[in-house]
Amino acid sequence: MHWTQVKDMIEDDLDRICWEEPTEVTMCKKGIYPSGANVGGQILGNLLFLIADTQAMGWKCAKPTVTAAINDPDIPLETCKKIWRYSTLHIAKMLGNQNPPGCPAPWLNVPNLYRFTQEIDKTLPTVQTKEELNDLLWSWFNYVDCLNRWFFLVYPWHHGLEHQLVTPADIAELDKLSNNNTN
Repeated sequence: MHWTQVKDMIEDDLDRICWEEPTEVTMCKKGIYPSGANVGGQILGNLLFLIADTQAMGWKCAKPTVTAAINDPDIPLETCKKIWRYSTLHIAKMLGNQNPPGCPAPWLNVPNLYRFTQEIDKTLPTVQTKEELNDLLWSWFNYVDCLNRWFFLVYPWHHGLEHQLVTPADIAELDKLSNNNTN
């Protein structure tokens, strides 16, 4: 397969997930993990990892690093490819790989994410210039960033209401109350 074919596959799936909540995101937010992924029977950690790991593979870590390497004339094409590999393959595997019988389905419900990393990796030898690599990874990073926005959007942020910031004024008030002997 040629890198342009992988780019087209990613772009097709990006069209699917861009404007309407993707099925895999809906499954995650509703707690449906055919892999059985959970911690103590709850899935909040799953959602947190989906946000953090797609963020790391996209706009927060991998994208600026790989883009800077591609734009740096002193960094060769093959090194840019390695930087992309080192910053994404292991994370995508954890999120979307399956390994029966222990993990009978994609661990965190994003099989296309993992599949696309595998296809990119296999077709990197067909990428001959930094411009071509940038073109391919432009689609990849848009895909990852789109997933990240969906996971960020569906995260149950309202649970944070149970974990309010304690200020110095709050501590002083509690100290005052605990020292008030009303006997």
